[in-house]
Amino acid sequence: MLRFFEENYICHIIIDSSFEESDIKSLEGLFNKEYAEWLVEFNAIYAVDAAVIQLLYNEIFIKKKEIVLKAHKERLSYYLHKLGFATNAFMQEKKHIVDAQSIEIVLVGGSADSSEKILEIVQHTSLENLSLVIIQHQQSEGVSKFDTVLQAYTNYKVSYAKDFQTIKKGHIYIAPQNKHLLVEDGHFVLSDAPKYNFAKPSLSLSYASFSHYYKKSLLVIQECGYLNDGVDKLTMLRENGSNIILQEKSECEANAMVLNALHEGVYDYVLKLKGILSYINFLDKKHTENECLQYLLEEIQKIYGYDFRYYHHEMLERRLQAFMIKNRISSIKNGIGAILFNTIEFKKLLLELSINVTEFFRNPHIYKELQAILTSSYKHRKNLKLWSAGCSSGKEAVSLAIILDSVQKLDKSIIYATDFNKTVVAEAKNGLYSLEALQKAEENLKTSTLSLSLEHYFSKNAHFVSIQQFIKEKILYFEHNLATDSSFNEFDIIVCSNVLIYFEEALQKRVIDLFYDSLKFGGYLILGERELLHRDFNAKFERYKQTQIYKKLA
Repeated sequence: MLRFFEENYICHIIIDSSFEESDIKSLEGLFNKEYAEWLVEFNAIYAVDAAVIQLLYNEIFIKKKEIVLKAHKERLSYYLHKLGFATNAFMQEKKHIVDAQSIEIVLVGGSADSSEKILEIVQHTSLENLSLVIIQHQQSEGVSKFDTVLQAYTNYKVSYAKDFQTIKKGHIYIAPQNKHLLVEDGHFVLSDAPKYNFAKPSLSLSYASFSHYYKKSLLVIQECGYLNDGVDKLTMLRENGSNIILQEKSECEANAMVLNALHEGVYDYVLKLKGILSYINFLDKKHTENECLQYLLEEIQKIYGYDFRYYHHEMLERRLQAFMIKNRISSIKNGIGAILFNTIEFKKLLLELSINVTEFFRNPHIYKELQAILTSSYKHRKNLKLWSAGCSSGKEAVSLAIILDSVQKLDKSIIYATDFNKTVVAEAKNGLYSLEALQKAEENLKTSTLSLSLEHYFSKNAHFVSIQQFIKEKILYFEHNLATDSSFNEFDIIVCSNVLIYFEEALQKRVIDLFYDSLKFGGYLILGERELLHRDFNAKFERYKQTQIYKKLA
């Protein structure tokens, strides 16, 4: 659904994930109205449809309208820039990066409804290098036995906090009933002050005291509960550099506390209980630098389902370092925390890990050999199935379509183009490329004896080129992960250029097996110029003319 606001002859248009194909007409209608200026804001999206881009080109560069583009995401801004559009980066409030390696104390606050969550935290988290403090509103009067209950679920010492007691790591402390729990110089202070926010102990008073003393070494976990206690001190926590996790509201029977905290908007993560347990265990671990990357890869596979464990670690380390520099993250542990517990940061890393180096007709001699194969081995075949695996921006798939058309085999053929990255796939579907990309295609063709006129396949304007519709409709783009997904069709030709070089040997073998199972007998596998088929597959493939083309043997 298209959203827009009108003010002082300016039309502010917001395009986000709710934007649909039917909204194009509405967008066009807004541009036809008499405004002095239009502000088009791309709200938290990484890609935009080709129809929107074509419309913007017409309005900005042909009709010369005053249209300002703002993009929240750097990736989208970069993509639009390549196509000739100027964008204003959306100035977001400086984000708070959790200093995970500095956290020493975890303070859990909630009311009676949080008891089960607290029990799970006590039972399933490691506290070798942390202290756990529980501040909970109590329903019953008299002496509580919550320490005895919790002690049955953990080997760590559980006790009610005592006045002037030194806070130690590996201990679990509970705020006593009818006392406010404060801290001073690393010792507990029990206060008899009146109720605050109708509560004693009060989360608000504890949050303020602990935050003032521990600053960035404090993590507050706002659990389930009634009323508003604690919420009024979240801004103070942030000002002191302390860290805040909110319990996911759907897991709370009494959710007023977390709803009010969400409304306040001051927090680092909103996690389900499983995520909270994982985060505390992550904080408690002391990984060596060599162990950090493997831990990150294992957890990415568990949490997000992407498996990078068998990619070359040198490449992964470079991409992780680039991610950290761009996002001003100072330590590997802080980077791991951001990636594993914030899906936005993970998406940023995913874009860093995507292999997006490609060109039209890269390795031109291969396309010349492919043209020969199409006119010999497939001389009497009109309907072919091809797979461009790890398609990136789609240039390889487009090149394949052009070669098929050059030998009159495109009409009844189909090309499947896949990549594991959703944003990359969306960009490839658009079929829009820079003028420089077309120029490079022409240069590549000059180095071969292929006689092709690219004007037939591209529509060109002053800022970018688009693939002709008869080419686009023959390419099907979708997500597929070579590291984890299975075969999905039977192909005559598979092309996977310069992807295997980023994989360790075990994953290379897994992928080649996948390609073997996906090829028809007698089908062809085409690899990149720096890739050779592993010797274990010598009996399954026959190399074609000492090139990077391999024929599947029966």
